[in-house]
Amino acid sequence: MVTSAPRPPKLNVGDLVGGYLGDIGPEEFLEGMEFTDLNLAETDATQATFLDCRWSNVNFGDVEAPTDLNGARISGTEITDCRADTWSMPRGSMLHTDISGTRIGAGVVYDSVWEKVRFINCRISYLNLRESKLIDVEFRDCKIDEIDLDRAKVSRVAFPGSSVGVFQCEGATLGNVDIRGLEPHRISGVHSLRGATIDDTQLMLFADLFASELGITVE
Repeated sequence: MVTSAPRPPKLNVGDLVGGYLGDIGPEEFLEGMEFTDLNLAETDATQATFLDCRWSNVNFGDVEAPTDLNGARISGTEITDCRADTWSMPRGSMLHTDISGTRIGAGVVYDSVWEKVRFINCRISYLNLRESKLIDVEFRDCKIDEIDLDRAKVSRVAFPGSSVGVFQCEGATLGNVDIRGLEPHRISGVHSLRGATIDDTQLMLFADLFASELGITVE
């Protein structure tokens, strides 16, 4: 069976209107706006909608004062060269979104829905996607220290050219998840890897991890 690759996002970001800090607020609907060189520390954007927008060189706050994107919706949007020490967007959704050159410390994005989302050349320390639904998501040329997909539903997700230190998928449902090329030093939830694709080299590299997870002693 051939593993299906993620389908790419489709964006139509044309002429944009300059956006300002004062435009962003809870439950706001913002369309066709460009946000550049902003510091959004402590900004409340709960349940806000960003449609066909562009974010460039935006700081989404530090660890103690992150932007609150709880329940926010992002669609048809480009996010470029941004930073988030803590990216706080639980129960949110992203559709047809491109994220590139962005640094994320802790991604608090559990119970979210992502569809046709692409990360390119991003650095992520920890990404909490527990109980989320991911369809057509690609992490290309990214460095991820730890990704947590526990109890997530994941379909057509791939990591071309990327590295992942810890891969958690306890209780996850995987379908067409391509983890070829990854060399995590820890995998949690080996029994939930059904539906993932690995290569021959990984099968040898992961042998000890699989044995440890399954309680098998190799002598």
